[in-house]
Amino acid sequence: MMCMQLKLDEKGVGNEEDKKNPQSKIDSTRVILVRHGQSTYNAQKRYQGSCDDSVLTEKGRSDAYQTGVALKGIELDAIYISPLRRVKETTFEILEGMEVEEQKRIFTSSYLKEIDMPTWQGLTYKYVQEHFAADYRCWKERPHEFQMAEPQPEKHLKTTGVAVATCVQQCYPVLDLYDRTHQFWQEILPRHVGKTILIVSHSGTIRALISTAIAMKCEKYHVLQQSNCGISILNFPTPGEQQGRLEAMNITTHLSEVIPKLKNGKQGLRLLVVPATGTAPHLIHQLAERFQTIPIDFSLSSDLDSSQQNAEQLLKYHPKTVQLQVLRQDFLAIWQQNLLSKRAVVPSNDIDLTRPTTGLVVASPSIIENMLVHILDTSPQCLQVIPDTLSVVYYPLKSSFPVLQAMNIT
Repeated sequence: MMCMQLKLDEKGVGNEEDKKNPQSKIDSTRVILVRHGQSTYNAQKRYQGSCDDSVLTEKGRSDAYQTGVALKGIELDAIYISPLRRVKETTFEILEGMEVEEQKRIFTSSYLKEIDMPTWQGLTYKYVQEHFAADYRCWKERPHEFQMAEPQPEKHLKTTGVAVATCVQQCYPVLDLYDRTHQFWQEILPRHVGKTILIVSHSGTIRALISTAIAMKCEKYHVLQQSNCGISILNFPTPGEQQGRLEAMNITTHLSEVIPKLKNGKQGLRLLVVPATGTAPHLIHQLAERFQTIPIDFSLSSDLDSSQQNAEQLLKYHPKTVQLQVLRQDFLAIWQQNLLSKRAVVPSNDIDLTRPTTGLVVASPSIIENMLVHILDTSPQCLQVIPDTLSVVYYPLKSSFPVLQAMNIT
């Protein structure tokens, strides 16, 4: 489905705004972002950072190839990649899947390297949580304030040749990463007005690329999930400006995933969010088929439009799911505010803790848009919420912020 959507857009079938203003479609720059495939450090649950010690696993190679198959037929003006091996290997497999042999349009950019984590690189997640507890809390809760010691190279005195250790410098990994991605957009976007480019990079870097493009604050660094070989799409409608619009985020259906897998842990609340219009029954039917294998504990829908009817259709394979109707149009905003104020989603004793409590939310596109704008703390102009698609929001147990797992799955 992702491949089909991209092909349709290239043939000129865009959204309503593009149809009203064809020139904006011609001048806009389409950016497809792909995270590298599973690496050896991913499999071992180790921090990678900008080190180049890990390579793709067999699963990583296979998934990267399937990503290429999903992107087959897309005309690319250029491909920009990180210089690290796991990204180079991913790019090779993607091009194999796309059946593209031409290599001259591939450009390596140091701006696209993963976030620099000199102290943690190579360490397991568990070890860091246990031995750097305070730093880890800052990393997860206040990434914009997170600091890390950056060892400086030894200097040799010219007169004696003796090595002298220099002082340890503190770096701000997240802030430095955001500076890099800002510079990347400044250099690259003017070169490809009206074109489509592919970026193959890393989880942290893609999150920063998306964030800087849609005016998300670096405090929200952990809000965007990026799965291995997940596909995201940005559109930059105005030549010369870095403000983009997020059209899709972390799509993994080409990897035979119904929805993206949870990154850390399985406890908490997961919302399957559908901006339904009632005008595309075939799309609702497709989503209902997709939901067959997902346990759904409850549904929420507005009683002021066709949301309830759409919810019933989406739950055709879930006859025992508790369905709730809400009269207020701002029910999602109020509910989300209550969730975040409690800083935790505490399940009852009879809930299966091997998976998150899962709810279906069906509402008008405007209500869903407001919800996503609030989660990302950006403006509505920076998001394109596509009607009758699926977005996934996860509220981890004992966390102060939600995670957008995916947006606009078709």
